[in-house]
Amino acid sequence: MFYDGSFGSQLVFAVRCKALSVNRPTWRWNEGNTRLCLQCNRGIEETVQYLVLECSIYEHERESLMDVIHEQCGENKWNARYAEEDSGMIYLVGLDEECNMTVVDAMKDFLVHAWNKRQ
Repeated sequence: MFYDGSFGSQLVFAVRCKALSVNRPTWRWNEGNTRLCLQCNRGIEETVQYLVLECSIYEHERESLMDVIHEQCGENKWNARYAEEDSGMIYLVGLDEECNMTVVDAMKDFLVHAWNKRQ
């Protein structure tokens, strides 16, 4: 089941609705008044894609997610999805026609651990 009331489900739902509070879309209202990622300080705009797929602060959490993706989808197929405009985010949040709940559950776990790390 996609939505089970858990914190992970709430975070995935926010990603699906483009409502996850990262700095790029909320920079006008955040404390630092910046679009940049304050977690890694690399001078890159913090988008959901950046948080999930690139930010070095979440490397450890991302390893578990990538292990599940490669197991469920295969490395070649994932690389093709990653090359798409959305960098595979549609697949990760279960909006793809080939929705895989194991991957969505791994995404929930990633987001929970990453979000807790932000606090």
